Amino acid sequence: MNHYYWQKAEENLPKIYEEEIRVASENKILHSGDSFEIDLGNHYVGYFSFVLGYTNMYPDAPVRLSLKFSENRDEADADFSSYRGRLCASWLQEEILNLDSIGEYRMPRRYAARFIKISVLYTPREITLSDFHFTAVTSADKRNLRSFDIADEELRAIDAVSVNTLKNCMHRVFEDGPKRDRRLWIGDLRLEALTNYYTYQQTDIVRRCLYLFAAADCNDTGFLPGYIYENPKFVSGYWFLYDYALLFVTTLCDYYQHTGDAETFLDIYPVVQKQMDAAKKITDENGILSLFNKRDVFIDWNDALEKTVSLNGVYLYTLDRLSQALSKLNHKDAPIYQSRYQDTKHAAYRHLYNAKDHNFAVGYDKEQISVHSVVWMILGGVIDGEIAWEALQNTMKNPQSIKPVTPYMNHYLAEAMMKLGKQKEAISYIKSFWGLMIKKGADTFYEVFVPEKPDLSPYGDKMINSMCHAWSCTPSYFIRALDQDDHA
Repeated sequence: MNHYYWQKAEENLPKIYEEEIRVASENKILHSGDSFEIDLGNHYVGYFSFVLGYTNMYPDAPVRLSLKFSENRDEADADFSSYRGRLCASWLQEEILNLDSIGEYRMPRRYAARFIKISVLYTPREITLSDFHFTAVTSADKRNLRSFDIADEELRAIDAVSVNTLKNCMHRVFEDGPKRDRRLWIGDLRLEALTNYYTYQQTDIVRRCLYLFAAADCNDTGFLPGYIYENPKFVSGYWFLYDYALLFVTTLCDYYQHTGDAETFLDIYPVVQKQMDAAKKITDENGILSLFNKRDVFIDWNDALEKTVSLNGVYLYTLDRLSQALSKLNHKDAPIYQSRYQDTKHAAYRHLYNAKDHNFAVGYDKEQISVHSVVWMILGGVIDGEIAWEALQNTMKNPQSIKPVTPYMNHYLAEAMMKLGKQKEAISYIKSFWGLMIKKGADTFYEVFVPEKPDLSPYGDKMINSMCHAWSCTPSYFIRALDQDDHA
């Protein structure tokens, strides 16, 4: 760990705000086998408390309760005992409490929930439960939330759910999901930070997250880990994702673009150089980033996806953003990265683009056609204009092409549309994708969403999926940025 960067991160620790969520507080008179459900009315992240009492006779044995916290209706109705996923079942939010005496009980763990089901497993006597309190917590200061109004009712609804998703993922850091993982990932950080600039406008938490990653230990090639733990102590993550490490650079460039904070940018710049040097180490004789293990690149949750073309698009995207930031600073390294960008773009066009068929089905990716490849080649600047738009449309319509699985990848699909000047089409896509989640009852946006595969999970069981996930919050970024441009 780099202690200098870690100390800088600690100097930007955000304040946590609390809000008491109104919960029906009437006395529940209960016996063994009884259960009831509390609906918080929306998705919140926080702490739950209640009071245990009795009616006529004091309980002469412990009272055993089951409390199940669920993010949405499907999870509330699921049987957690049937879970067979790959991730540890302890992420499922269910507690068994043995209460030895009457009084108030404040549960120590933090939960992400809309629904709370309480079941009395065993009680020796008739008991009462009352004074239910849910204390929601977040570092998002609602006083900073930028006012926003738009005539389109559907976009207003999407924006509100996006803001709620971001709020519930903002704590000591930008968490990826408040139910599961609860840690800082680079991919989520970048999208949360972008949305934050147009909503809560809290740059301290962005700066903190940037410094936390700067403090992390790199792997042998020089890449940063994809995630870190920071509470109760700092621990570097164990999974090094090369596209995420490059997007750390882009996230710092975004920060500089939106804040003008050259001091922080230059302070972290040595870490940026390490990431760019690490990328050169996995470049082959053709100038293509190809010397990597498939597991070391994320792009999207899809095991079938080949990733060489996409990774090179991420690299170009990063080189472009970095050279722009350095040019704005009149930094001596700007020409180095401008030249590298041009050389890499030329190599990508030559070796990754099938000019005859206007796609990226090439040997590097085993002739695979994917939306991911086209999107990242557009964002990397390899193709543009109507040729790029036609290639994107054809790939999206092709029944044989690999399609996005996560809202994370769908963000970059929408961004590619925006880059091509297809704002109306991008907004229509946002409505059809994120808007459909709302139609299915979403209070917050999901980690994984494929409409025709509602049970899809990258972990083998949808019960473990996060139903409030940071990388899903970006519709607010697109909607508000466009609205701001319209009124500029």
